[in-house]
Amino acid sequence: MTAITKITNAVRGRVPSAPVLISGVYGLCVLAIIAIAASSILVMGEDPFRSDGPAEEIVSIGVAGTTALVIGVLAGLALVRSPGRARVGAIVFGALAIITLPFFWSGAPGIFGAVAAWLAGLTRGRRPLHGAPGVLGVIGLCVAILNPIVSLGGELLHLLIVFVS
Repeated sequence: MTAITKITNAVRGRVPSAPVLISGVYGLCVLAIIAIAASSILVMGEDPFRSDGPAEEIVSIGVAGTTALVIGVLAGLALVRSPGRARVGAIVFGALAIITLPFFWSGAPGIFGAVAAWLAGLTRGRRPLHGAPGVLGVIGLCVAILNPIVSLGGELLHLLIVFVS
């Protein structure tokens, strides 16, 4: 039993607290992408108002990502107080993280996934839930980790292509 406890504690020690996880996903998926789009206007002289241009990207990512953040944090704060509500919230936000995957560019799947992980007890200082909430919390944590990688990777690849051509 001691070995299992040590392994569980070692893995749990690597997951950050809920505020760090959620703000990290928001910062990488929303704020960093907005900064990259703004820099492409200022540094590279891109036309900001062309179709699907940087100005449109800034507005759409800003609105969608910030809306997901506000919904996730406010609902999470209301649900985390009760274990029964936290279980339901972990399932709902885990499902939202999966459903919003086609809109990965907005950061919403990562934010919803981070909230699911928080409500499922996977963040530092929380007790993990078992069953469906735990599974959807793990899926949400995976989405919260992968969403910034995909979003930033795609944006940097786009900049490289524009810069080279």
